Amino acid sequence: MRTLVIDLLGGLGDLVMVLPSVHALRDADPSGELVVLTHGPGAVLLERDPAVSDVRVSEPHAERAAVETALADLTPDLVVTTTRFDDIGDLVDDDAVARGTRAVSDLWRSPPTDELVGERYQRILASEGVIAGEVRPPRVVLGADERAAGRAATAALPDGTVLLVPGAGMAVKRWPGDRWAELAREMRADGRGVAVVGEAEIEGVTALPPTDLRGLAARFAALGERGGVVVGGDTGPVRVAAAVGAPTVGLFGPTLAVRYGLEEGRNLQGFPGCPHRRPTAITEQVCWWDAGCPLSTTGPACLEDLPVAEVAAAVRTVTRPTARVEIG
Repeated sequence: MRTLVIDLLGGLGDLVMVLPSVHALRDADPSGELVVLTHGPGAVLLERDPAVSDVRVSEPHAERAAVETALADLTPDLVVTTTRFDDIGDLVDDDAVARGTRAVSDLWRSPPTDELVGERYQRILASEGVIAGEVRPPRVVLGADERAAGRAATAALPDGTVLLVPGAGMAVKRWPGDRWAELAREMRADGRGVAVVGEAEIEGVTALPPTDLRGLAARFAALGERGGVVVGGDTGPVRVAAAVGAPTVGLFGPTLAVRYGLEEGRNLQGFPGCPHRRPTAITEQVCWWDAGCPLSTTGPACLEDLPVAEVAAAVRTVTRPTARVEIG
């Protein structure tokens, strides 16, 4: 059987959230072919994944055409899509009806506000009978050579290093003010090493040299092996860190942690009672696109509500997942 998984929502984190479904689909048909259609930045996460037979990449703003081409070229027996804009869901359904095949085209049906998105995907697919009922967390597969390179790149950092990921592609997801510097000072006061990735510069904090996404994933994994902790906002890299086994603390403000949080790690929710948050329609929130918070003039009130002391306490108590099963 040939299965096509379409994830063209645009974010790296979106792809990480669908990975458990990809792996469950492979387990349901171990001798079949599984192709993923996604965007370029995240596609590299699938390069070493034995569950994936092939990866197709769509250019931005050409998603519908990419789906049309994939359907025509592959003639899949089963199509699963997280993506419905540009009538992609209807396109997938119409193709399945025309060829007498299967499609699961709406993984966003009747979403509850307190169920993690990636787990919701899996429960819907299980209800459709295309995967087993076991709910699993995301896994990004790294090769032994990549893991060795990650260990070498972080060898100079002490065990237990706290790795800060301050950056976010959206301003509304950034922890405001100088709180990253305050957190670094508190961690150093605990006797822990502190490092940072990305373009942010924090006085007295080691900045890891730039690398590609898989190289970054390997560094996350290596630090996690040595008791390190990754801390960052609701971003793709932080989800990747959790998916390679690093103890991870995620800071959630505009997104609701019980819906968009990490499956493994610690999720900290700022301002749980925000009246403007829309857990099942986040892109319609008043703050989403321009970080214009109606409750604060200095930054997102939800993330301002997360004090350094709370984040530091989470770092001190988060642990590495007890069971890591490498896929493949």
